[in-house]
This record gives sequence, C-alpha cells and structure tokens, in this order.
Amino acid sequence: MRDELGLDYTTDNPDCVQLFCEALENYLASSAQVMPGLEQLLEQDPAMPMALLFRAYLLKFAADPRFRAAINQCFDTVSARPDLNDREQRHLKALSLWQADQMMDAVAVFDDIVLDYPKDMLALRIAHYLHFYGSGGRQMMESLHVALQHHEPNDRYYGFLKGMHSFALEESGHYPEAEAAGLEALDINRKDIWAAHAVTHVYQMQSRFEEAIPFIESLLPEWNSANNFVYHLHWHKALQHIGLGNLDQALIVYDEALVEPLADDFYLDVCNATSLLWRLEMSGVNVGDRWAPLHELSKNRVQDDELVFTSLHYLIAPAILGDAKTVKAGLDHFHHWSNAKTSQGTVAKIVGETMATALTKLASEQKSEGVTLMQSVQNEIYRIGGSHAQRHLFDQLINTYS
Repeated sequence: MRDELGLDYTTDNPDCVQLFCEALENYLASSAQVMPGLEQLLEQDPAMPMALLFRAYLLKFAADPRFRAAINQCFDTVSARPDLNDREQRHLKALSLWQADQMMDAVAVFDDIVLDYPKDMLALRIAHYLHFYGSGGRQMMESLHVALQHHEPNDRYYGFLKGMHSFALEESGHYPEAEAAGLEALDINRKDIWAAHAVTHVYQMQSRFEEAIPFIESLLPEWNSANNFVYHLHWHKALQHIGLGNLDQALIVYDEALVEPLADDFYLDVCNATSLLWRLEMSGVNVGDRWAPLHELSKNRVQDDELVFTSLHYLIAPAILGDAKTVKAGLDHFHHWSNAKTSQGTVAKIVGETMATALTKLASEQKSEGVTLMQSVQNEIYRIGGSHAQRHLFDQLINTYS
C-alpha cells in the first residue's frame, strides 16, 4: 500500500497506512496520542513492519534500558518477514545498529534512506534526533538538505520540516534564519512545539528573555495534548526568568510545572529539573529539599548506558546529597562504559568519564578540583549532545566555582 507522499508499506490494509500517517503526524507534533494511535494500528495489523519499527523507535527515544526487550521483540517480528520492501529493510538495519549503540552508523543509514526516499519523515526525524545527541547542528543541516529540496509547501508534513530546519539553523548559529523558519512553521501549525522550541532557543541565545516568556505563554494553550516535551518549554521559560534575574519566578515554574512530571521517570524531565535546580543554586537560591525526589529517581538510573548526556544528569542529585554509594556506582559505570566499543562508549571515554568525576566533585567540597577536571575537557563537551542551552550548565559550573 502507498501513502499520499508516495511511500510504500507492507500491509494489505489501507486503513493502516492512514493510521500510520496520523501516528507520524502526532509524533512530529509531540502529541501524547502517538503511542495509543500506533497501538490501535497494530491491533488491525500486528505484523505491519513500519508500525513495529515505529513502535521500537518510540521506545528507543525513551533512552531507558528497561525497554530493550520490547524493542527486540519488535525487531524480531519484523526480521522474520520475508516480504520487506527496500525502505523497510533499511529501517530494520538502522534499528539493529541503534540497538547495538552504533549511533553514528545508524544515523548514516537513516540519512541514506532520506537520500533515496526524501519524503520519509520518520527516517528524517530520527536522523535529526540522533544528530542532536551525536554530531550537532551542522550535521542536522546536512541531513535536512535533501528533504528540503523535495518537499512542497502543500505536502502533509511540510510545516514540521520547517520546524526541524529552524532548530538545525539555531544549533548552527544562524539565528535570524532560524527564527524566520520557526515562525513560518508556526504559521502553518501553531501546535508545532518543536518549531516553537527552536524559536525559544534563538531568544535564549540572543538574551531576548523579555520576548521569550510571552512567546511561550501565548502558545501553551496549543499544547494541551502534548507529551512530556511540553515541560521542556516550561524549563526554557524558567531559564528566561533567570536571565531576567527573576529567580523567584523561575522557582515557581519549577514547582508548578517541573515536579509533577517527574513521576513518569522520563529522562528529559529529570534533566530539566536537575539542571534548573543547580542553576538556581548557583544564583544563590535556597532550593530546600527539592533535591530529594530527584535523588530517589536518579539513584536507580546512574548505571543507564543509553546516553552519556542523561547519565551525567542522573549523577547530579546523588552527588549533591552526598550519596557516596550511588556516586561510586555511577562513576564505576562510567569507567566500564568508557571501554565499550560503541558510539556512547567512545563519548564516555573521550569526555563522559571525566565529566562525571568533575560533576561529583563540583557537587561536593572539592570544587576547585572539579573545575580543573571540567576545564580539561571543556572543548569536547559538545560530544555528549544536547543543545547549546543545555550544555551551558557546564560552562556555568566552571565560571561559578572558579
């Protein structure tokens, strides 16, 4: 069966193709309905290859090793099919590489898929994500180049493509172009939270804090059905308040918007909360007992080996609260991880293990030693992925404790 953009799917049910496209649109919009919609699809065709691959990708996005068995089940079901088309076979190869933590090899396959199937928005968005956590803005730009040439303004996902382009431009330092592309995407679809996120980054990087706060607030009603990514926009709002010196307001944002989602045990929520609390403490705010819930979540995740970026954040609360046992487990894990012949193992070896040690010292009374260690890898920190705004935490730690 073929969708409206000319992509073929191995299924005999035309309704499943439409449901897949709806699920993809929900994913691009960061809607909380993406997984329920995909499960509805799989009830109609439990063996549809692209649906199973999509489900595996969504689970992989959680950066949670507890989902590996479910991801492997999707992989095995698709692998057993003898009738995969070329695009599906290449998606399967990309998933196998990603599952083996060969992220850079996986993203190369996704980029190659887009070269031959430039309207495959699922491959493009996953490449966008993997470049974000693995290689940076320039590679995001290169990944989008072919797709931008082949999409027309009336194509179904064109607005989302512009939002992705906006973020790639921002992470590449092209702020005026990024803002224009993001606002164009929002003109097409005001629910495009990724486009709004990109524009918010522009405001952050240009210190346009007074513009950013009302911009975010004006769009919040559009995101009532969004998934946990909406809390990352609240995190950005708190950063804007810090930029304006409104520390009390930033703490209010933390309490009102960032605490409740911690119950979901999702890595980005923990990263949001952890980095914001430390920023507030560096600004002189007494955050009271707010580290305790983060410690409870983090102590069970310090040995995760999905993303160096997230595992570093999981170390922070235990280190600040002096949980020596958990800190040791985390540091031992980073040492072991740095010997792994994987994409993230290489990151751990080059920069992650040193950063982990530095963070634990900066969180203790050994701040001078922590600063020295962090400075020793400062030019390599980009390798852990995340945005410039997220990684700015580490520059702030150096500047504050020097």
